[in-house]
Amino acid sequence: MDGEQMRTDKKSYSKQGQYITGIDGLRAIAVLMVLAYHLQFPFAKGGLLGVTVFFVISGFLITRILVSELGSTRTIDLKKFWVRRIRRLLPAVLVMVSFLIFAGAVWNRVLFTKTCSDLLSAIFCYNNWHQIFRNVSYFENAGMPSPLTHCWSLSVEAQFYLVYPLLLIFFAKFPDWRKRSACTTLLLAILSMGAMWVLFDPSHDPSRVYYGTDTRVFSLLFGAFLAFAAGDGSAKRKQKRTPASCLFRDAAGIAGLLVILYMTARTDGYSSFLYRGGQGLVSVCTVLVIGSLLNTDGILSRLLSAAPLKWISDRSYGIYLWHYPVILLISGGKKAPLWVSILEILLTILLSALSYRFIETPIRHGIIGKSIAVIRGEPETKRERRKQIRTLKRSIRAVSAAFVIAAGVLLCILFVPRENALEHIEELEQQEEKAKEIARRKTLEWKESAKPNPAQAGVETALADEELLSGLRLLLIGDSVAMGATDEFYSAFPSSISDVAVGRQTTEIIGIYDTYVNVHGWNGDGVIFALGANGLLYHSLDTLRDMLGPDRPLFLVTVRVPYVSWEGPNNEEIYAFTKARENTYLVDWYKISEGHGEYFAGDGIHLTYEGCQAYVNGIKEAAAEVYRNQ
Repeated sequence: MDGEQMRTDKKSYSKQGQYITGIDGLRAIAVLMVLAYHLQFPFAKGGLLGVTVFFVISGFLITRILVSELGSTRTIDLKKFWVRRIRRLLPAVLVMVSFLIFAGAVWNRVLFTKTCSDLLSAIFCYNNWHQIFRNVSYFENAGMPSPLTHCWSLSVEAQFYLVYPLLLIFFAKFPDWRKRSACTTLLLAILSMGAMWVLFDPSHDPSRVYYGTDTRVFSLLFGAFLAFAAGDGSAKRKQKRTPASCLFRDAAGIAGLLVILYMTARTDGYSSFLYRGGQGLVSVCTVLVIGSLLNTDGILSRLLSAAPLKWISDRSYGIYLWHYPVILLISGGKKAPLWVSILEILLTILLSALSYRFIETPIRHGIIGKSIAVIRGEPETKRERRKQIRTLKRSIRAVSAAFVIAAGVLLCILFVPRENALEHIEELEQQEEKAKEIARRKTLEWKESAKPNPAQAGVETALADEELLSGLRLLLIGDSVAMGATDEFYSAFPSSISDVAVGRQTTEIIGIYDTYVNVHGWNGDGVIFALGANGLLYHSLDTLRDMLGPDRPLFLVTVRVPYVSWEGPNNEEIYAFTKARENTYLVDWYKISEGHGEYFAGDGIHLTYEGCQAYVNGIKEAAAEVYRNQ
């Protein structure tokens, strides 16, 4: 998730007419959506949309402040603006990162390693591009995610804060700068949304469009456009509001909020729809909600101005920062029992409250500058002198503590051993090359051999399972999980092919199967679908089943990937598909591996030697039952 939402100073609003209390409630709902999503609550499958809501709120509030300043001075004090943003974002991030370094060094070296890898990108706000372009091995990135993954949204916002004011300053040179700025903002938003649509490819990892500033900034820009369309909220504008218009705005806002909540509950976070209009729809709905909240006397505004929502909103930045590291430290990012989730929520609230009280609020209110002014001042009374001494002592203690923490963090980074979720990474990468080479050789052997096998020969004598399986010509198409069991698979199915690759997406199977049939002339006994660990199925099962024809068996292997949200949906679809389609059979790896930690390497996904044997035995049992009866 993830997304950060700053707490905007009430003084900034006083210049524009009023403080919009209802936005506090909307911000609270957004952070609760993200929290529920990462806790894997079933009613929040699309809770990552809370980040989109955050983006629209940020774009609106920041642009409202900038437009007010431009209207008064025809320029923006960039230094002051950027210092305020840094003062708002950075201190809490530094505290959170320091905690992760110490906690990871003591309790979880894998998380420590991932934190160190993403440390600079989180601090300097390029985490989103770091996640897109980093040259990290799939295996080094295996297991639970980095506890700083959610900082991608902070980076998108920070980059928006860096560039967008410059655009507004440029347009402020023209007499009709408001109109030019608004039109350009809307055009850029549409282009950004179009870029997400065009660049999204369900057959590949969607990280590029999910994390990219260019493909996500439209939400911020929609919020910015609303700031221009809404005007300054002056009394003159209020007088133009009729009861009918207020009722319409309330209805639009309530409808928008209901759509957001419906999509949170019903839309899977990795569905194609989100990248092809869904995120834009949520952005527009958020615009409708904020537009309704501008009428502070409206029904929706009064509902979202409730005190509990205000309390959560004030601490929403801290909740967002802390919830993900807490979840990874306590439950490892896996779906946890309810009592564990409650513990994670309580700890998140505690840490965010401490951050708000002792870090965010004092620094946002300028305690550093005020302390320096007091220390450098020349007291004229004994009372001022005592205040100066107290301030000096507090400052020395604070600086000393910061120095000790910084030194401790540096020492941990330099001297604490790193640890990856998977050991022997080079060996695993070599295994991928070996598997590809065997598949190429097997394909050539298939082309040269026309020998009938027992499954096709119609032999009347009963064959032993081992003999039956050894003659089958199956095509297994899989990812790195199946890759680990390559040797075991060929030992059980010597006449078959295992085409496996690291990070393979489910939709790639269509092109792979087509190549084997139309290029290599494959006409084997059946196909084993061993994908689904790297993303949603995206209707690939229907297409593959139709390509195979009614007479060729299809085996579907369920997945065990405890750190991702698509494990459940993929398995549910596989279960339903095997029941609904003829000549389609289940290899329930999820059930086979239940309670068998010894089957898995450190990431909980890839296989140990025992796991490889169990994995292939599951395929053997399913295949033997099918072909024994043919």
